Amino acid sequence: MTLDLNQHLITAQQYIGKHYSEELRAELANKTGLAVRPTGIGFIMTKDYNPARINLRVENEIITHVTMGN
Repeated sequence: MTLDLNQHLITAQQYIGKHYSEELRAELANKTGLAVRPTGIGFIMTKDYNPARINLRVENEIITHVTMGN
C-alpha cells in the first residue's frame, strides 16, 4: 500500500465507533477522494478488488473496523 493509501486508512480509522450513516460515508469519501463502501449484514458486497477503496465494517449500525481494498 502506498503512503497516500496508508494515510487514508489512518483517516478512516478515526470513524471507528461512530454511528454509520450515508452522510458519514459521503463525508469520508469527500475527505479522502476514495470510494467508501459499508460492509456487514444488510449491505451488498461485490467481488471486485479495488486497493484504493475504503471498507467500513458496520455491526449494529456502528463502524467497528476499517480496511482498504477487497
